[in-house]
Amino acid sequence: MPASSDTSKLSGGAQWRTVSTLTFTASANDNGRSLICYARFAGGQTRRATIILRVKRNILNLGWSFTAPATITGLKGSCLTIPCKFSYKNSQPKDLQVIWYLYQRNEYPAVYNQEGTVIRKFNGRTSLTGSVTEKNCSLKIERLEMSHNHNQLYPWIDKNTITSYHTKGHSFYDGSTELIVSEHAPEPQLSIIGILRVGEQGTVSCSVQHTCFSAPPTLTLKGLPGIDQNMDTLVSEGIWESKIVQTWTVEEEHQSVSCAVNYPAGQSAERSIPLNAECSISPLNISSTSDEFLEGYDSKVTCTALYTCHKNTPTLTWNYGSVAASTNTKKVPGETQWKTVSILSFKSSPSDNGRSVTCFAKFNGGQTQEVSIRLRVKRNILNRGWSFTAPSTITGLKGSCLIIPCKFSYKNSQPNDLQVMWYLYQINGFPAVFKQGGNVISKFDGRTSLIGSVVEQNCSLKIERLEMSHNHDRLYPWIDKNAITSYHTVGHSFYDGSTELIVSEHAPEPELNIIGTPRVGEQGTVSCSVRHTCIFAPPTVTLNGIPGKDRITDTLVSDGIWERRVEQVWEVKEEHQSVACTVSYSGGQKATKEIPLNVECPFQEITMNEPPGELTEGMAKNVTCSVIFKCRKNTPSVIWNYNNMQSSLNTKQTPNNTYTIVSNLTFIPSLSDDGKLLTCTAQFISGEFSTSATLTVKQYERDPFENYTTSALPADVPLRFSALTRSCVVIPCSFQYKDDEPMTRGIWSKKSGDIVFHNGQSYVIDHFKGRTKMLGNLNEGNCSLEIDDIKPFDNGPFCFYAEKGHETHTFNNSCVFIIMKASPEKPVMTPVPKEVDAGSTITVSCSVTHTCSSHPPVFSWSVSHLTSEVSEIMMSRGTWQTTSTITFIVTEGDGVRNLTCNAIFWRNREQAHTVSLNVKGSLMYQFTSAAPVAFPVSFVALIIITLAAVFAVFIWRKRKHTNESLKPPPRPEKRRSLWDRLSRRYTDDRDRPPRPEKRRSIWSRFSRKEEDRMAWQHERKPRQSFWSRFSRRQDCTANISVAYTKHSSNVTCGAVSKPRCPSPKDNRRRPSPFNPENQLYGNL
Repeated sequence: MPASSDTSKLSGGAQWRTVSTLTFTASANDNGRSLICYARFAGGQTRRATIILRVKRNILNLGWSFTAPATITGLKGSCLTIPCKFSYKNSQPKDLQVIWYLYQRNEYPAVYNQEGTVIRKFNGRTSLTGSVTEKNCSLKIERLEMSHNHNQLYPWIDKNTITSYHTKGHSFYDGSTELIVSEHAPEPQLSIIGILRVGEQGTVSCSVQHTCFSAPPTLTLKGLPGIDQNMDTLVSEGIWESKIVQTWTVEEEHQSVSCAVNYPAGQSAERSIPLNAECSISPLNISSTSDEFLEGYDSKVTCTALYTCHKNTPTLTWNYGSVAASTNTKKVPGETQWKTVSILSFKSSPSDNGRSVTCFAKFNGGQTQEVSIRLRVKRNILNRGWSFTAPSTITGLKGSCLIIPCKFSYKNSQPNDLQVMWYLYQINGFPAVFKQGGNVISKFDGRTSLIGSVVEQNCSLKIERLEMSHNHDRLYPWIDKNAITSYHTVGHSFYDGSTELIVSEHAPEPELNIIGTPRVGEQGTVSCSVRHTCIFAPPTVTLNGIPGKDRITDTLVSDGIWERRVEQVWEVKEEHQSVACTVSYSGGQKATKEIPLNVECPFQEITMNEPPGELTEGMAKNVTCSVIFKCRKNTPSVIWNYNNMQSSLNTKQTPNNTYTIVSNLTFIPSLSDDGKLLTCTAQFISGEFSTSATLTVKQYERDPFENYTTSALPADVPLRFSALTRSCVVIPCSFQYKDDEPMTRGIWSKKSGDIVFHNGQSYVIDHFKGRTKMLGNLNEGNCSLEIDDIKPFDNGPFCFYAEKGHETHTFNNSCVFIIMKASPEKPVMTPVPKEVDAGSTITVSCSVTHTCSSHPPVFSWSVSHLTSEVSEIMMSRGTWQTTSTITFIVTEGDGVRNLTCNAIFWRNREQAHTVSLNVKGSLMYQFTSAAPVAFPVSFVALIIITLAAVFAVFIWRKRKHTNESLKPPPRPEKRRSLWDRLSRRYTDDRDRPPRPEKRRSIWSRFSRKEEDRMAWQHERKPRQSFWSRFSRRQDCTANISVAYTKHSSNVTCGAVSKPRCPSPKDNRRRPSPFNPENQLYGNL
């Protein structure tokens, strides 16, 4: 890098100074780098000075960037989320943390710091909402206060602290987000969607924007019926919109609607708007019972006006002379519409043909409407002695055929050898489309023929191979002995009696229907129908997707229109999903329609096959519940209201394609269950079905003859004894005997005689082998029995008897009945304080009773404890209480903590008890815990820092004086030093004191080597090592030092020897008198 140098002589002295200035731009890589300045003098000497660069990085070169909004608005007491995304130019560091700061000019107060403190007004209110690994730095602020208003926040996402960067040329203000906190709730946006018309569906929406998605405001619409639809939408980053939409049928009575918004912090706002619904009026409708009016017969024409508001009731009138009409006004049932109907009754005449009948409506609001119908009077013989009837339009398919149905009649007798001809309607001319033995136009040549007999007054025309050129052609028949050209057509148009051909290029879609509701296992019926005009080449209809045989029927729906219907009956199965119908025409067109079957899976029944009946406490009984259903996919979950009992499930398929699921419950009753319901519930996807039975539980009563014996020896065995299933039980038993000789063998057996315990395992029945043993000593009269892995049906009674040699001895009161318990008893915990301080010591006990003394329960706690003690107490004969007492220290962390005691009975039967502790004072506990270590460490560190600072100052001062060794000391004042004043070796007859001797370093004063400089030198000799200064081995080398002074020449050559510890006073030399001509400073 280029550097500038400048050499100048110091003013007032005999020194020169050369200054070199290096100008460079530091980079982040220069941090910790050594910057060395080398000085090379003309005489060959060199010097250098070093500094360590400490580069404070530019904040504009972070290597990462973030995006956040410039402002964001929140409501007092609510929350807001500042959306924030960041990205790194290179790879993102691991374990990256996000810190948010409050913008201030000279400080960096944190508002969120996961591992540090934050300023008070943001304490406990901020949290990150996104994942840092997903480059999300969004900040959530809860419980906004007005003190947060206009605060500027910005994030810091860097492994290095913010203070390690300089901010020259950059302001955090530009990238900060300003918080705008409002104290009042904004008014909601209430609007009507579209135009409201009475009788139609109206929609109103109310919305409000907010910044707290976790606690959004509540919107309420008032004044309208209907169901609200609530929506929450993210409008932009950090801004949500809560909207409520309601659709209802507008009625005349609805006048206004209001919307209220309520915020969790208590703010509210409301807005109302008028509805201003329009009263709509539908167009008039005129209709008749038939499109054609028969001459001389009664005919009716109906005029209908529909409107939504009763105030618009119209007046209906007709233009048909003085003929009276009946009018009726009523409300349409189930709708918000009114209807006014006027019926005109009259007899048509030939003069009415082509006349327009008009209905006029004048509404109360001033609106008027009119509608007309043209009368088409069907004359008997059209004034020619004959008449015909044919449809006005008929539809056919391209490439297929159609038949125009036609009937004619003569007023008088029908002529013989009558021929029928068909013409294409044109304004001028009569082109024939069918003429027997004559010419027809080309596009109908070879395509037309008569169907039926003329003698039977049938004039129907068949047209084959329809083309699109036939579309909209109008045809009419001529049935007369005379040619059509022999009649004039004044006042008559064949157009009115013609039939229009409508030719379609695409096949119509068939009509596919499911008759009834298909249910699995039942008969289902589906039908597919299509209408056509060609009975001679009907379309082919095919059903796909279900098995079965088709039943085809063809029906004449109306003149020239046939319907082909295919019906299929099949047995509905679960796998049947849909049915499709395909129709194929002779012209090659096809159309398909598919509909889902939506097969229902009916639930058949749920039964409790073996109701529990009368039960005895503690005696298990198997209760089964079966559910019959028809779909495998609809397999239900079977649950019992006694969920602590053992149960098993089994599902099987029956031959009639149904499924049965059987739940077998091993029910162990207690006296508290008497009168309760035992309920079996089948949970299907579509709902639940249950069956119940009332429980009747009685107390166990001993058989009066159970303990009857002729023996006079008594035994002490409890009448009944409780046991936990799948665990163990120890039945207490003791007996007395009179003889001195003890019993040799103790035996336990059931009432039926089956042996449950015997010294010889071969005598024990298989059900109890390996599960029973005698715990007592018969010689001491103890006959206690342990039964391990006790089963639900091991109730007994079990009786004890003994053997002495070959003699059997029975005892009175030696039988016991075991009352089973399905679940262990819940542990009992001693009371604990509701609020505890972190770090405090708590002692708590947890106890549980049991009847298995050989395998008492063990306890586990949810906390680490200092001490733990387990004790056993006999509550009654055979019943024990095991108690676990622990002492633990409440761990830090304020809030509610759970303390759980879990009792684990033999064979892993568990029961737990949990209490809640409200922990407080965690910060004080952390402080007091860290104080014994932090204070001594801080004190020692302070001492080390102080010593290091003193040592550094000493070294700095020492090096400063060393570097200035080439500069002669300034001339002192005439005042002598204290040493000179006390010294006897010098007189005071000096005019000015000389320059003082160069002060030697503290190390050189203890060194054996003399000062080898004769005068002030230009070059500093290398310093000796620390050890060489105290070494006794001083090399006897020649030390030649030459110095020059004006008017004198001294040469010293020889070995230098110095004492081990010379005194500074012994070698003190008298300074030479001052001579201003001397340019060389030194000590001679």
